[in-house]
Amino acid sequence: MSVCSKPTLGDHGVVATEFPYRPVVNLQFWFAAVAYVPQSDWDAMPPNDYPVYSPPLVIEVLSPSNTPAKINRQRIIAMSAGTQEFWVVDPDNRTVQITDQRGTNVYECGSIIPLTLFGGTGLAVDAIFSQ
Repeated sequence: MSVCSKPTLGDHGVVATEFPYRPVVNLQFWFAAVAYVPQSDWDAMPPNDYPVYSPPLVIEVLSPSNTPAKINRQRIIAMSAGTQEFWVVDPDNRTVQITDQRGTNVYECGSIIPLTLFGGTGLAVDAIFSQ
C-alpha cells in the first residue's frame, strides 16, 4: 500500500495522507484526506492491497468535491465500521467538527481539540488554520 506521506507518531502509529481504506466489504475503497493507523495495524496490512479496514481516526476536508452530504455518508459508515473519531475540517468557517462514540462537537478558532487517541494532549484549532 502506498500513501502520499507517512510520518510516524513514535511508537503509536502512522499518519497517512490520501489513505485508501474500505470500511465494509461491499463498498469500494475511499481515500481519507488524513488517517491515523496504529503501528500494529500498519505492519499487518498487506502491501498493494486494500483490506476491509476503517482507521481509528479519519480526517476529511470540506471542498467542492467533498460535499457535506458525501462526508456525512462516509462518517456514518466509517463510525459503524470501527472508526473512533471522524473529523470534518471546514476551511471556510475555520471549524473542526469531531464525531466520536459520545457524539459530535464543533471546535472553533480559540479552542483546543482533545487528542484522546494520543494520550489526552490537545491541538489548538488555530494551528490547523495558521497557514
